[in-house]
Amino acid sequence: MKSIKLPEFTPKTQYQIKRHGTDILVSVMRYAFLIAIGYVVLIQLIYMCSYAFRIPEETKDASVVWVPKTFTLNNFKVAIEALDYFKSFFNTVVVQVLSGLIEVFTCSVAAYGFARYNFKGKKVFFAIVILMILVPPQMTAVSMSLNYAYFDLFGILGGIGKLIGRDIRPNLLNSGMVFWLPSMFGVGLRSGLFIFIYNQFFKNLPKELEEAAYIDGANAFTTFMRVVVPSSGVAFLTVTIFSVVWHWNDYYLSILYLNDNQPLSVSLSKLASSIYNMSGYGSDSLTYSMAACLLYVLPIIVMYLLLQRKFIASIDRVGIVG
Repeated sequence: MKSIKLPEFTPKTQYQIKRHGTDILVSVMRYAFLIAIGYVVLIQLIYMCSYAFRIPEETKDASVVWVPKTFTLNNFKVAIEALDYFKSFFNTVVVQVLSGLIEVFTCSVAAYGFARYNFKGKKVFFAIVILMILVPPQMTAVSMSLNYAYFDLFGILGGIGKLIGRDIRPNLLNSGMVFWLPSMFGVGLRSGLFIFIYNQFFKNLPKELEEAAYIDGANAFTTFMRVVVPSSGVAFLTVTIFSVVWHWNDYYLSILYLNDNQPLSVSLSKLASSIYNMSGYGSDSLTYSMAACLLYVLPIIVMYLLLQRKFIASIDRVGIVG
């Protein structure tokens, strides 16, 4: 009987087999981790959708787990009425989203100054930017609320009021100015983080592009608008998504500053009492709450789905990971 000679593996072949096995193991662990994270995130959305489309009676039916026996859109009708959805949505866009978009531009200008110019006190001012990241808005909210209630410019209006015997300081509370003003000066919600992100990106841009613009006669602002901004699309996209999401979800400052023109985040927090006060619907129901939550997160989900590919590609380029 003729013996079969097994092939001999050279050290190089053994290394390749070992390397291939390691790559497979790493890939399996990576996919297992992503599946686990995806489950934790998506299970909440699936749970929300499951309850949003079922009738209230099925919340107490043990036989209904994920798929409702009876699909209904009445929960959304109740939620829209309780939230005053279209008015709250309009207030959110006009006040919060607009403030976030203003912040995207003003923070970029401030960060460009830190990244490209040397000036006296630069390190001190950048330290203040870092403090803006570390100090939560709750620590300054009360003092800011008083400032907005008696708004003044360097004490000028107060001094004039004393001379004429009448307080002429305007009350900015319950208006969009309480969010627009900080955003216009680059000190709004999460501005410190946005300036830091922009600064990290601008420092890595080649200076030769700007120098070429200066040679052609462009000033600093023209160079920024026509050279730097078009070259920084990934940074602007990242900051835009973060800014819009954070302003959209803001609750603390909104309920403190706004009494009537309240955004969706505040209306959602008052949903239970709104449904309870609505005639014909009785007390609060989980189905109405889930429908309202779905209406609240849906615009952000749609925005992210449209931009997620470019957003993920931009994360490692703006220097905010690791």
